[in-house]
Amino acid sequence: MDTSQHRDISLPYGEIVLRCSVFPHGNWWTGVQCAFTHGQWRSPLPPRGIWNMDEDEINNPGRDKRYKIILWGLVVHFLLLFAVFDVYFASPLDQGMTPVKSTSSPPAKRLVLIVADGLRAEAVIGEDKTDRIPFLNYIKDTGTWGVVHTRVPTESRPGHVAMLAGIYEDPSAIFKGWKANPVNFDSIVPQSTNAWCWGSPDIINLFDKDNLTSVHRSSYSAEMEDFGKKHTGVLDTWVYSEAESLLKTVRECRDRDCDRYFSDGNFFFMHLLGIDTAGHGYKPHSKEYIDNIKLVDHIARNVTALFDNAFQDKSTVFIFTSDHGMTNWGSHGAGSLDETEVPIFAWGAGIKQNSKRQDINQIDIAPLLASLIGINIPANSLGILPVNYLDVNESDLAQLMLSNALQLLKIFDVKRLRTENNAFIYIPFKDITSDSVEEKLNYLQQLRNSGQIEKFLIECTDFMQLLVEGVSYYHNYYQYPVLISISLGFLGWIICLSLTVFLCDKQNRSAYSFASVRYDKTFISALIITVFLLCYKQQFPLTYYLYFSFPVATFSIVFQYFRTYDILNGLHFADFTLGIVNTLFYLVGIELLVYGFFNRLAFTVLMIFVGSWIFLSKNLEKNTNNKEKFTWLACCLVLSVFPCLPIMKTSFNIPIYVAGSLGWIFLFKAMYLDKIKTYYRMGNVNNQYKAFLVQFCCLILSAVYILLLEHGYISKESDFTYIPWFLFIIPVLMIPFTSTFIAVRLIATFFAFAPFYLLVSPNYEVLFSAVYVALLCLWLLIESKSFQFGNSTDIIYYIKFESYKSKNKINSDVLRRAFLFMVFIFVGFFGTGNIASLNSFDPMWVRAFMTVFSPFKMMGLILLKFMVPFIFTCCIFRAINSVGRENIMNMFCIILIFSDLMVLQFLYLITNVGSWLDIGSSLSHFIIMEGFVTILLVLYGIAHLLTTVRY
Repeated sequence: MDTSQHRDISLPYGEIVLRCSVFPHGNWWTGVQCAFTHGQWRSPLPPRGIWNMDEDEINNPGRDKRYKIILWGLVVHFLLLFAVFDVYFASPLDQGMTPVKSTSSPPAKRLVLIVADGLRAEAVIGEDKTDRIPFLNYIKDTGTWGVVHTRVPTESRPGHVAMLAGIYEDPSAIFKGWKANPVNFDSIVPQSTNAWCWGSPDIINLFDKDNLTSVHRSSYSAEMEDFGKKHTGVLDTWVYSEAESLLKTVRECRDRDCDRYFSDGNFFFMHLLGIDTAGHGYKPHSKEYIDNIKLVDHIARNVTALFDNAFQDKSTVFIFTSDHGMTNWGSHGAGSLDETEVPIFAWGAGIKQNSKRQDINQIDIAPLLASLIGINIPANSLGILPVNYLDVNESDLAQLMLSNALQLLKIFDVKRLRTENNAFIYIPFKDITSDSVEEKLNYLQQLRNSGQIEKFLIECTDFMQLLVEGVSYYHNYYQYPVLISISLGFLGWIICLSLTVFLCDKQNRSAYSFASVRYDKTFISALIITVFLLCYKQQFPLTYYLYFSFPVATFSIVFQYFRTYDILNGLHFADFTLGIVNTLFYLVGIELLVYGFFNRLAFTVLMIFVGSWIFLSKNLEKNTNNKEKFTWLACCLVLSVFPCLPIMKTSFNIPIYVAGSLGWIFLFKAMYLDKIKTYYRMGNVNNQYKAFLVQFCCLILSAVYILLLEHGYISKESDFTYIPWFLFIIPVLMIPFTSTFIAVRLIATFFAFAPFYLLVSPNYEVLFSAVYVALLCLWLLIESKSFQFGNSTDIIYYIKFESYKSKNKINSDVLRRAFLFMVFIFVGFFGTGNIASLNSFDPMWVRAFMTVFSPFKMMGLILLKFMVPFIFTCCIFRAINSVGRENIMNMFCIILIFSDLMVLQFLYLITNVGSWLDIGSSLSHFIIMEGFVTILLVLYGIAHLLTTVRY
């Protein structure tokens, strides 16, 4: 009898029907391939079991090629990552500029800069805030005040660099956590005659890399920066005591070293960290935050009196400001007004009396400080002097502005000349040449000499703004050529990957002679040599040689594919028109995923799209009944509502929370009571599932605990605070007690993490997770039917998570499963939050586990919360692959193609200017998609562990 002939036998066993394949004697296997006794498979799946193994798996040469393409992919992605850092995050700082002195007749001899770290403008500006800052309110009438607008990341280091160095944050410093600058830079501190600095070691030590003898630093230990302390003002009191001690020495000084205290151009810097500490620990509307503001105002008044007493020449100028603000939930780094708007108050020598608000940019503070005491403007400063703050005569004001313009011109010239001398094709910035600059300077000098000071100031300001734009232009001169080259190379990589995945390696080879190979190598080598010569001519760094030769390398591989294979015959899609329609469909879906990073409403549209898919796909429509279709559509429509809801919903919502908890209880009934106990009622198999009862009890207790905590029945100091940790850990430990049958282990995994999710979700996330899990389970059942293994609705109850032989065939169903997997991963995150929500978490989310502020532990719990939907999705995806014997390598290659199409778009959406939110989010988007497949592989590995581990 022919071995290809076999027949299926249905064997009734209680309520279970076994479908067993019986083969006649032949090469594969003889006899019945399955037996089911007491809910266990007694015989493992044989090499050729219920499903016949595809011939492609035997000696498949494409398998080795796929491993090679993955290794090549790692190289490509690392190259792309380095290119992004070179293009967007190269240091903008240049060296070699000659310092420019601001003026020879400054209005003040010494300057006192008081920085109240973490003080937002909203906290002190307003009619209802006058009682908080009585002294600074007095300054409004006797000096100048306003709001400082920060453009750089709202962190302590970038803010102080902007004020003291006049530069936007060096974006390459992001890789050091904004704690240090990779390139040394100039600032007010080393340019001053003598400097005394007191405050936090993280800030004070930034501005004296050369350990100058003229710079005197004094900082407290890092251990004093305790966010849990009730009296956060102890840090500010320490700084004030140090300054008071120095001024006492000045008053009593009678030795030869007294001259350094009374020298012109001295700088005194007081960094007050107490307000920032109070904001982090107690939030800006707390009593502790407000009390610290009052303390800082008191310090400013006393410091003014101390300096006036020590130096009685009326030549001291005072500047009071902040580096960044604070959100309502006690964080900073993003771009909200509460974080980017900080106050500034100026009084003393050289400061104009102006009661109206005068706003400035934060980098403009650096030339203001230099001009007030007549020192060199920091060499890299891009700030423009705010003339509204100065009380000097017109002649001196014109000199100050001209010095500022000359200092900016030196930066401009360094960048312009370097580009002009090396560029293969040179395009000047707005036709600004050496001759035109000289004409502009002569014109400004004529205006100044003729006494047209007002017009001079306007023309000078416009010229400086143009120079700042020119500096940016030459710094980014090669940005788009590199991006275009990298994009072409990356596009070639995507084509290579697609051809590798979709080509049938055994039947599509065409003639390809040795002479052709030699010709191709010669031509490609000549192209690469030409690229190297052009890079050498323009004095590019070595990495640029790789970037510009990258497209030559990738498209040479594509060319070899077209020469070696018959591409059209190698594709598995017989219907070319259908392939085009599917391609357009997935491209629209990818665009929605990309747009969803910026507007979560895109996921609402996408879920409606996915909901209607079951009616549009022939395979899904044919293998599902009406109940499954409309249940799928209903779940998708419900999930589509959640991206429309607010992100930062930190308040506790009892009705929605209860509804979500009831949703999980309903899932337990539907999964365990209605299914598991029905399918595994015989034998001792049911005894394994007592672990479910433990998980269910933990689920109920978690919901009850949160409700009691919300109503105040459990205090923060109670011994019951250890209960959540048990409710979190015990259900997870129950997973290995359960069987590895797909349905059983999935339910065990869901209810292992559900109690933890209820403990850290105060609002609609609980309801979201219940609907999300219901949709995932429905996806598994629907996809199981699409494999067409007979009555496959019940197949998940009889198959275990085990190793299996996979097939290599790729069809439209494989693409659909890979794309839906990506969609569910993204919806699992963006359904309740976004990238910014990771930065803006509220400690309330983890209050069931801890009440003492601990950012790392809290962030760890929040990250685990975000990972739970990912784990659920990966477990379901693994179940689908187990049922359908899908080739995991093919699956993740397809996902890599989808994600790389998104990476190509995010490459052009990266920004290196603006707030920390702008920079961090754009870079996070790119890096997330760069490592998306790697992240999924790790999560898939976790899912593999959860679905197979047994005690």
